[in-house]
Amino acid sequence: MPESALADEVGSLAFLLAVQHEITRPELRFYHRLPQVMFMSSASPVVLCTYHYDATDRLADCSPAGQGSARFFYQQNRLATQIQGQIQHTLLRTDEHLLAHLSVENNQNDCLLLATDQQQSVIAAQGLAFAYTPYGHRYPSGPASLPGFTGQRLDPITGHYLLGNGYRAFNPVLMRFNSPDSLSPFGEGGLNAYAYCEEDPVNRVDPGGHLPTFLVNILKRASSVKKRLLRLSEI
Repeated sequence: MPESALADEVGSLAFLLAVQHEITRPELRFYHRLPQVMFMSSASPVVLCTYHYDATDRLADCSPAGQGSARFFYQQNRLATQIQGQIQHTLLRTDEHLLAHLSVENNQNDCLLLATDQQQSVIAAQGLAFAYTPYGHRYPSGPASLPGFTGQRLDPITGHYLLGNGYRAFNPVLMRFNSPDSLSPFGEGGLNAYAYCEEDPVNRVDPGGHLPTFLVNILKRASSVKKRLLRLSEI
């Protein structure tokens, strides 16, 4: 089935096509948000996962084929809780800093303290250690429920980061976004509509998928909050 025919079926909604070259490493092509993830073969496309968005355009639900759907809940526009069946994952944080990951299954709690670097990338948890390429590919991959590069959730179906709470998919292997920035090329998104952090992923972060922020600005804000808390504790 040609791509144009598939596009007609979903109307204005765009989706991800996975074109089969190798079963374990398909070539991925993206079109903006992800209503569906499809696997293309010589026969017919197979839906691997369906994504749903809420009224504020945030990723609200992810339904992998043959599995229960995962629901996402946010606090201050950051992912706070993920519920899939009887399993609940909650991220504990203070301001912009990740502290711990809490898992609850069948009334059994498991809490992991998280060690992060200056970009808030999770580099260690209990019994686990991670390393990242400059553009965020994690080794070893680790549990899908643990945040990854810059503290973002790694999508287990595609292996990509859905930045902006599902707005744009960032591929850490190809080191680029899979869809153009709506603010490019003449707006604040810059001339290169697919570039991540203006090709400077070490000194910048882009949690929203639109505009990169210098890391030093985030660290200054965190330092300012810490000073205010210290002053309050002295009162």
